[in-house]
Amino acid sequence: MDMPKTVRVLPAYLAESSIVTQDETFLTQHWVEAVTPRSEGKSAGEDWLDGWLSTALPFSFRYGNQESSTLLARWHLQKRKRNKNSDKQDFVWTDTKTGLRLTWQMKTFRDYPAVEWVLWFENMGKSDTALIENVQALDLRLKHSQLDKQFVIHGANGGRSLPDDFLPFSRQLPSIDASRQKEIQLGGDHPSSNRHLPFFNLETLEDRGVLVGVGWSGCWLAKVRVEDAKLRALTGLKETSFSLRPGEKIRTPKILLVFWKGERLHGHNMLRQVLYKYYVPRLQGKPQKPFVSVNVCFTYHGLGGFLQQATEKDVLALIEPFKEIGAELLIIDAGWYRTDSGTWWDGMGDWKYDPKKYPRGFRPISKPLAAANIPFGLWFASELLGKNVPLWREHPEWCRPVNPWSSGGSLRMEVPEAREWFLEQVEYLIRNEGMSCYRQDGAGSHDPEPDYRKGISEMMHIAGLYALWDTLIERHPDLVMEGCSGGGRRIDLETLSRFHWHQKADRWYDSESDHCGLYGANLYLPGGVINIPTEATDDYGTWSSFAGQFCLGWHPLDKDFPMKLARRQVERYKRIRHLLSGDFYPLTPCSLEEPWVGYQFHRNDLDEGFALLFRRSVSSKAVYPLSDAFKLRLRGLNPQNRYNVHFERGNRDEMLTSDTLSKGIDITINEVPGVEMVIYKSSR
Repeated sequence: MDMPKTVRVLPAYLAESSIVTQDETFLTQHWVEAVTPRSEGKSAGEDWLDGWLSTALPFSFRYGNQESSTLLARWHLQKRKRNKNSDKQDFVWTDTKTGLRLTWQMKTFRDYPAVEWVLWFENMGKSDTALIENVQALDLRLKHSQLDKQFVIHGANGGRSLPDDFLPFSRQLPSIDASRQKEIQLGGDHPSSNRHLPFFNLETLEDRGVLVGVGWSGCWLAKVRVEDAKLRALTGLKETSFSLRPGEKIRTPKILLVFWKGERLHGHNMLRQVLYKYYVPRLQGKPQKPFVSVNVCFTYHGLGGFLQQATEKDVLALIEPFKEIGAELLIIDAGWYRTDSGTWWDGMGDWKYDPKKYPRGFRPISKPLAAANIPFGLWFASELLGKNVPLWREHPEWCRPVNPWSSGGSLRMEVPEAREWFLEQVEYLIRNEGMSCYRQDGAGSHDPEPDYRKGISEMMHIAGLYALWDTLIERHPDLVMEGCSGGGRRIDLETLSRFHWHQKADRWYDSESDHCGLYGANLYLPGGVINIPTEATDDYGTWSSFAGQFCLGWHPLDKDFPMKLARRQVERYKRIRHLLSGDFYPLTPCSLEEPWVGYQFHRNDLDEGFALLFRRSVSSKAVYPLSDAFKLRLRGLNPQNRYNVHFERGNRDEMLTSDTLSKGIDITINEVPGVEMVIYKSSR
């Protein structure tokens, strides 16, 4: 069933869907027209669109102790489209006195109420610029008419390898009572999603708001506060105070805004579709489909730690059983390279396979995998250097002896020759050893920055990292890209657009934590971009990973390994994974204490979906009462249709009306913990 791209008014059953309304489209178009400069020497002034959205330039900075809102009106302005039919346009301001050039690169989306931009500063003059300070890639103001009411900020935790990773939260800000005024800060840690996921929702009254996505893989900081009864959201690097030397050019974090009206979840689902369609990279020429993957570090009961122990013999023994199970990707994690000390972290930066572990290289492994159409992956920490690797002696000018993530230091990503050296190591393995998947881990550091250069070193390092990834992808467009970075600590707009999926955390096999983490992540990210390793083969443990990318931490060489059940679980996942790209509907509250947690994925275009419901052995602060029965109410269903409904655990089928499914069906789960999966499809 073809669904309209936009409608005038969303019917009740689609009120939380990703389908766009014409009102949202018009609002976004009018806002873009209002905020963009109209003529030479004249910038957009502040007004209020639709009574709630400021039309001032949505970014700010200070230059030579003057505010950008004053300066830009006096600078020389050029406007240009990237090409005739492009949705991208550049606005270029130049200070003719000092040679500072500011370029605002903006992109709009024809089918979604969304806009994206990034700022570039460049010194075109012959001497250092004046001080550039407090650069805010986003400076957005909102208001609502009921001044005694509160604004609400919705977000999710980051991936710190804690039980509450990606747990969603909501925080309120008062409107006018100065005695209660406060500032809410998000981010502020390195790397990007270490403290908070860099996606958040600014909700005002009148049932509308703005979802914000941040593209910066270092340390970003958002400050949200109330000023004169108006909400002001600022987002940029944690600190910026620098002058640019002649010829220097730097960029700010990328910003994505999605405007929504109506139900808050409707905004979230539009964001998820924008990210899925325009950011998550295509996989083998098609829209991303999460693979069933194997990371060798979890095999042999390694609990994520079977690293430097892995050898050619170990890995070869796994290929046939995992092929039989239905795996589609195999990765060797850290420790495959040479290291004198025997510890995997000391060898980072010597990206040549260890001849003691892999005496014939990787061809004996990659060749049978390729014959089965299974990509072969290797782990890298491109920015990290062990303390004794040869690069310290061969090219000390490329090495930075500061990095809390490693025993040695960092590779200077801002140095083109250093990036090219790393790419040569990776490309040798692609060309000669059959590598077809790149797994990125770790996070680099930058030079200590004096007060007059705050932000410069980080901006140059991160820009260099993007250049490295982009070059790798450009040269090898079919390369499978997997993100890790300490487990869930570097997920943002920029990494989302370069990696097919990302590991949730370096904390594994906690189903209750995974339920909540996938609940929170799926509010802001497309389904299937969070990698969830599981050791379990039972329904409760295995299905706890089904709302993400399915990574098998299984041990098929054990004599008592349930091979038949394992194959069946993989077949189940493959049957429902295409639905992860649809809309997301939470079916319960979310906390680590809830005895029931459930969520649903629904494809509007197919009118089909599935729901997972978990009965858990935690109940100290429950919203739902303790009971064997749960009233499951599915959402997004067409009221004119009937649905073929399959209850996977009970292995039974029913034909039910949309009305019955929407009002609720009783699900009984006697086991604690226990689970049910409901798969449905319209019979039309």
